[in-house]
Amino acid sequence: MPCETTSINTRSFSYFTDNRHQEMKLTRLQHVLVALNVAYRLYSAFYMIVGDCDETFNYWEPLNLLLRHFGKETWEYSPEYSIRSYAYLMPYYILGKIAQSLQLSPKSIFYFIRAVGLSGFTSFCEIRFFLTIAHYSSDVANWFLLFSSLSPGMSHGGVALLPSSLALQTTILAHSYILKATKAANSHKMMTRYLLGAIGCYFVGGILGWPFALALGIPVGFYTVAQIARKLISPTILLKIAIVAGCIVAPIVAIDSYFLQKLVFIPANIVLYNVFGGEGEGPEIFGVEPWSYYVLNLALNFHVVLPLSVAGALCNPLLAGKLKLFSLLVSAQLLVWNVIFFSQPHKEERFMYPIYGLISISAAIFVSQALRIGEKGVAAIKPIRPMSLTPALRLGLIMAVAVPSHLRILNLVENYGAPLRTFSYIADLQPQPIDDGQLNVCMGKEWYHFPNSFFLPDGYRLKFVDSGFDGLLPGDFLEQGSIRDSASHVPPNMNSRNEFEADKIVELKECDYFVDNSQLGSKPQLLYPDLTLDQEWELKRCYKMINPDGRHTFLGKLLYIPTTFLKKVLPSHVESMSFCVLKRKDE
Repeated sequence: MPCETTSINTRSFSYFTDNRHQEMKLTRLQHVLVALNVAYRLYSAFYMIVGDCDETFNYWEPLNLLLRHFGKETWEYSPEYSIRSYAYLMPYYILGKIAQSLQLSPKSIFYFIRAVGLSGFTSFCEIRFFLTIAHYSSDVANWFLLFSSLSPGMSHGGVALLPSSLALQTTILAHSYILKATKAANSHKMMTRYLLGAIGCYFVGGILGWPFALALGIPVGFYTVAQIARKLISPTILLKIAIVAGCIVAPIVAIDSYFLQKLVFIPANIVLYNVFGGEGEGPEIFGVEPWSYYVLNLALNFHVVLPLSVAGALCNPLLAGKLKLFSLLVSAQLLVWNVIFFSQPHKEERFMYPIYGLISISAAIFVSQALRIGEKGVAAIKPIRPMSLTPALRLGLIMAVAVPSHLRILNLVENYGAPLRTFSYIADLQPQPIDDGQLNVCMGKEWYHFPNSFFLPDGYRLKFVDSGFDGLLPGDFLEQGSIRDSASHVPPNMNSRNEFEADKIVELKECDYFVDNSQLGSKPQLLYPDLTLDQEWELKRCYKMINPDGRHTFLGKLLYIPTTFLKKVLPSHVESMSFCVLKRKDE
């Protein structure tokens, strides 16, 4: 039974039903789903952790350079290697300049960019696809927006300043065009327009963002060639695709070449390093993982939705009715991506970001079709009350998705959110006047938990002290001259083999503030237990975070248990440590 355009049909209690109306009027339920999506994305913008130090040092730090003329520099940004793009940062740089014009504090600029440019754009892409698919099946659309909004993976993947997150966003946006293209077989002009829109999205996500994300466009490329062969579209679309690619490549080359003061095409450099790296180079030097790493990671981020998505990838092309062709393209993309990345030795959570939207799409189509088939089966057995089991099944699935998703998201914020809270204390300190000298905020073994330099007031800088880490730490961007001079300066003692360089650390005596955890004792300490900080340092602020080496129950590490009663009933113990900021005592 179709959803009413003014109210939910309480007689059938149908939470998700097909909308057979031609006009696009959202039901009350759909308005709730849109509001739910916006609420979860805003929550992520203001509370979700910065979960990857690559996000901090390869993207937030150079963005801080562009906006505030200082930051930590990784070897990837050295003009000698040139495998990170300034062009990728330009949309967020523009948002940052708008925030600066509003006289927002550096910390507020960080959250402004997160809320508008990251979470905001993710929500836009999700809702855009939701509205598109609702024209063909509001049932599928509703399930998609529910799965995507509640996904723990989307909550942190959709707010990350990472090229793979841009690919996540553009992939969802591309499918709004792909779906329309599969439905525009009777109009050569419209099919061409939609295919160009989809391919343009892949070019943005792959060339401006992460070049490996272009692999998701392979099935769409084959589909386009097939339409040319069937003479449903003109071969001139290939020329138009080349023009679209050129319009994206040209400004990227121009921007990166301007900053680095040499002709450079960053996406090509990324592929060359990761695929054809020399001896002691390539992604494997940062660690390798078994194939099960991605299975467990996707299960954490999608739990109940993941097996539904796998079932959809296998069954949707056969069962999806009017969405069969679209489902075939989604399944092909999931297959291509997983074959490529499951086979790579080096694995990271963010490498799965581009298919997060596809996982929800595949699961939504499968659930919609499975429930439809089930309803027909029940109707054949009990023709008098064919819909009697449907409300319970739908409500049960909603709860099975909503409860663990919400508790997992809260778990990430509660157990791992201490760095953002601790550095918020530093961010709210008074700026240091230039004439009074620079203040150093130091980190040791917790260096990878630094959120970014937007949490440092003017006149403060991040420094590293020796903590036993034997890899290559980030250095500092040159602060003299123009931004272009800083970006094109070749920093000393950088290497592409993750080899330690001593000039990246300072002595403890150079530190004015120190941020560390209490993992080695009751007071925050450096690596060496015999160094007692409490004699020279004043403890200013501490927040609890999970101790990675502590004793935890599986449930406690996985989900946030909200009440004391439930914590007593359920095995949810989590061993915490303090993440603290200390200030050197005045002499």
